[in-house]
Amino acid sequence: MDEKCVRATVCSVETVFKESAEVPIDIEFNLPDYCPEISRILKCRAVPRVSSKSAAGRGITVDGSVTVTVIYADREENINAYEYQYPFSKSFETGTDVADGCVALTAKCEYINCRAVTERKIDIHGATGISVTVTQRQSKEIISDIEDENVKVRRKSVTATVPVAEAEKYVILEEEIEVGGSQPDIKCLIRYDAAATVDECKLLADKAIIKGGVAVNLLYRGEEGEPQSLFCAIPFSQLMEIEGANEEQLCEATADVAYLEIKPKFAASGAARAFSLDGKLAIAVKTFKDEDIGLITDAYSLKYAAQITSEDICVRRLVCGINDTFTAKGDFEISGASILKICDIWCDIREKNARFEGDCLIVYGTANAGIIAADSGGAPQFFEKPLDFEYTFKLPAGCESPTAVPNVSLKEINYTLSSESSMEMRAQMTVTAAVYDCRKLSLLSGVTVDESKPQNVADRAAMTVYFAEPGEYLWDISKRYSADAEKVISLNKITEDRITKRQMILLPGN
Repeated sequence: MDEKCVRATVCSVETVFKESAEVPIDIEFNLPDYCPEISRILKCRAVPRVSSKSAAGRGITVDGSVTVTVIYADREENINAYEYQYPFSKSFETGTDVADGCVALTAKCEYINCRAVTERKIDIHGATGISVTVTQRQSKEIISDIEDENVKVRRKSVTATVPVAEAEKYVILEEEIEVGGSQPDIKCLIRYDAAATVDECKLLADKAIIKGGVAVNLLYRGEEGEPQSLFCAIPFSQLMEIEGANEEQLCEATADVAYLEIKPKFAASGAARAFSLDGKLAIAVKTFKDEDIGLITDAYSLKYAAQITSEDICVRRLVCGINDTFTAKGDFEISGASILKICDIWCDIREKNARFEGDCLIVYGTANAGIIAADSGGAPQFFEKPLDFEYTFKLPAGCESPTAVPNVSLKEINYTLSSESSMEMRAQMTVTAAVYDCRKLSLLSGVTVDESKPQNVADRAAMTVYFAEPGEYLWDISKRYSADAEKVISLNKITEDRITKRQMILLPGN
């Protein structure tokens, strides 16, 4: 006979799709007339950015562009560059409906090869890697109570962080970046990068206020041929509509540069003292709340044999959020050249991983440091060195099964030339992550009592003596002897379910 059960719904977040794919980069083009001819190529960079994504039915479409920059030396050994925007589109078949899912994307350059076919013609081949992860809010029905006084249930209360609402917004960036008064006029733009960070997320009724900044680093060549570096911080503040949000909830906000193009801005006189920036930010906000959930993990009948069915569920609780900076250091030997000065330096995050050791989260990986330097003869040279990084974060107490997907971005780079062939690099990096405690629980999903199979309690004494060993549970002992677990606890005056020392337990008859 199926028992009359009170059922409840428990929400969880499950990964329903995860896949990676490569998008080829195949470009062949001629330099425009205003660009000097190529003497030798120093570096070809490819920076992919996702400008939009859409999930409909059983498919996901990702659109974006790869900013390909060819940095080269001309016949006069001046540094020049040419930029090419390479659009891409990639579709994924998910096999399940993901229209209401949360889509997370990462894009990075897997490899890039570049060669000069002639002094003005360039051939480029490479690949962009796109990783897609889709999570969905799923509901599972569990038993929260059983309406039978002869069926004893084992209850457990847990705190779970459940999703409430989410929203995404694209923000257009249009800025003018002026060069300093002591810096020369702009001859050509060589390289630029930008990284977005969220500093604050404040929830209101059905709204969120997100504040942050975009750090822009660029390198240009002045009229006299000398490379010049420039830094600009662009703050942003956005009010986003997010239905269901309120001040009591938790939130997680991210900002990514979805599109970026920077060009010199020439005046009517032909001089250029500023850059025009056109870009787009993708800002995403998720809100959560903590709920105390009453669960039943086991049951047994005092009178009859019972068949119990269970279902595993993962209960996630948000433990903490990380928004911190750390410094990665590296000493590099540069062989084959005597370095007069460093013209430019940047870092591309190539690999990042996370592991848990004891009560710590360790984020580690490798960045590729690109270095443009002038040798003792003044000729530009390019060097590339790996920079390993590691960050350790101590977790709060009580975190049993932590999970996290950290994000690492570059904030600032400093260096010191130790000699003509060695240097020390210091890269300040930002790490953000939401740390969850994910506990797998086996919950009651069904109870069937067989009244044709009564428990063998007729011959049992009014009181049974049992000698328990350390590590045993009063619940398991009571279930084995079909005794009322609450009466066993009360009779033996034991407050903890788990036995810590060898002792005598009295089991009353029913």
